[in-house]
Amino acid sequence: MRAMSVNFAMLVSYDTVKEYMTAKFGADAKMKVMFSSSMTAAICTAVISLPFDNIKTKIQKQKPDPETGKLPYKGVPDCFAKSIAREGVTGLWSGLPTFYFRVGPHAIITLLTADYLK
Repeated sequence: MRAMSVNFAMLVSYDTVKEYMTAKFGADAKMKVMFSSSMTAAICTAVISLPFDNIKTKIQKQKPDPETGKLPYKGVPDCFAKSIAREGVTGLWSGLPTFYFRVGPHAIITLLTADYLK
């Protein structure tokens, strides 16, 4: 799910913003449009995919209870529900600045390279 959210956010936001900016600034501002679109897509990618990344990390790091031997989460939906109950909805976006600096450059470089090679 995390990989789907990353790709969905990155590709959809890039194409949408690029289409809008091309209509606004024209085809002459190709580099400006590509760079601005990729920066916007990087932000969208971080914001949309971080909740899934946080849940993935919690599931990967879970350890069995020493007394019962049971894992704290039964699956992705259970982890989402327990995380929201414990941390609130905004807790899903904890670590956003750090996450942006991790996925942002990846999104920008990927999108600019793909567009350049078309």
